[in-house]
Amino acid sequence: MMVVGVNGAGKTTSIGKLTRHLADANAKVLLAAADTFRAAAREQLSVWADRAQVEIVSQEGGDPSAVTFDAVVAGRARGCDVVIADTAGRLPTQLHLMEELKKIKRTIGKAQEGAPHEVLLVVDGNTGQNALSQVKSFDDALGLTGLIVTKLDGTAKGGVLAAIARERAIPVYFIGVGEKLEDLQTFNAREFAQALLE
Repeated sequence: MMVVGVNGAGKTTSIGKLTRHLADANAKVLLAAADTFRAAAREQLSVWADRAQVEIVSQEGGDPSAVTFDAVVAGRARGCDVVIADTAGRLPTQLHLMEELKKIKRTIGKAQEGAPHEVLLVVDGNTGQNALSQVKSFDDALGLTGLIVTKLDGTAKGGVLAAIARERAIPVYFIGVGEKLEDLQTFNAREFAQALLE
């Protein structure tokens, strides 16, 4: 899995919660700290790895593609079920940085044919139309397979999901409704729609 999004959307936290979710389902998970620019990102991911008791592949100031390649190779060697690559926060307008994400995706494909099997975008449910433009930009660049929408503590903030669904047929896998580990919930469209109408 390759996880992308802008800084502040809750990407690394969502990866931590997703790791816990997968580990609870008895999946063997390996994390790849491919956000090599922000030392705090590596540390934050390490904290989540410790909490979920999973291994992490990281290197200080290394090439993000190389870290990801190493992680996929290590994951296969160690018999892992899932490798999750955390990438640096990107604004869709930073074209040279979007190119780096494309390179990471290509490198994952070199490490394992057919990978990444999932390219997930984490978007902040509070950002309204900005979230929609992020979905379009990241999907055009990477071919998204799913979304994680964070900070949906109240249904009034969820209207953006309807706008996204109208524009792009990308499934919403999870929603974040709080800070705790268990606050990453599997998305249920019917329940969500009913909550919006109440």
